[in-house]
Amino acid sequence: MLKRLLVAVLGLALLTGASGVGLQHYYKGRIFRAVDSVPDPAKAPFAVEVATIETADGLPLKSWWHPPAAGARTVLYLHGNYRNVGYYTRGVRPLVEAGYGVLMLDYRGYGGNPGTPSDEGLVQDAEAALDWLAAKGIAPETVVVYGYSLGTGVAVPLAAERDLAGVVLAAPFASIAEMGYAQYPHWFVDLLLDDRFDSIDHIAAVREPVLIFHGDADTTVPVTQSARLAAAGGSNIRRVVIPGASHGWDLFEPRGNALVLDFLKALAD
Repeated sequence: MLKRLLVAVLGLALLTGASGVGLQHYYKGRIFRAVDSVPDPAKAPFAVEVATIETADGLPLKSWWHPPAAGARTVLYLHGNYRNVGYYTRGVRPLVEAGYGVLMLDYRGYGGNPGTPSDEGLVQDAEAALDWLAAKGIAPETVVVYGYSLGTGVAVPLAAERDLAGVVLAAPFASIAEMGYAQYPHWFVDLLLDDRFDSIDHIAAVREPVLIFHGDADTTVPVTQSARLAAAGGSNIRRVVIPGASHGWDLFEPRGNALVLDFLKALAD
């Protein structure tokens, strides 16, 4: 009887462990929806140079660079969790047309880049991007960091550590772990989720002007997430809710793009 009980317990433990590993892999795949294909710069709707950004842990990341017009600021663009930089030129094009320089960072594991994405790894990538700009004579304190969706979880801790000109957060979350808590027990999420992206733990340390905009019809990142994030920060944060906008391009066209351009102009003035 005891032997059967021990076998049953061991079998349950192995099954639970295997299920946990499988679920970890599943959720990591949902957070980071990278593709291996290398984006073609010739297909970009504006001129780009392929930049190689070396991270502190030795990864050469291929990214896209469009230099600024004379006297214009530079924006470090941190894209969402899907595909690679080639997919996000639609969101960057208004910045380029307004004369701003844009460094479109492709993260580790994205766009054919080496490495495996993680919350800490992506922040390292963004730090390396700022250092790459500094080496070109573009000081970090003159750079505006613009994160969309997953990119906001990179932009917030980056801004908490580095001096910047400003921060734009499109459809940001307070914490990916917190979004998981709405569906599963806390212990279950904490056990399985390695990449938490807890922006809410860093936002109070961000001193630069911050623009947050979010659609109230967003079914990917609930609009309540950006409300919690803004409430945890300071008076330097302006949050705008766009009625009827989802998590897609209707968040930007035309209302979100106008907000971003006005924010950049106000920084320049």
